[in-house]
Amino acid sequence: MNLFELTLAILIVGILLISLIYTLVAGRQQKVVEGEMDTQIANSIQKNVYTRNPIFLSYGIFFALVLFIILFVAVSFY
Repeated sequence: MNLFELTLAILIVGILLISLIYTLVAGRQQKVVEGEMDTQIANSIQKNVYTRNPIFLSYGIFFALVLFIILFVAVSFY
């Protein structure tokens, strides 16, 4: 395993850990909320629906990394 693969593996594991911690924190905050589950959504989130959604953020990071890997392989071997 060379330095690039090791760095990429550490980056992937870091993103996975941050996503797991963020999910656990968001789940605990949801349990703390009293009353109805369908409460008013904050204005900042309503304006930025896609950028504030962790699922879309994860997909964006994933596809950016895939494109980076494809570019790296193309430049290295061709």
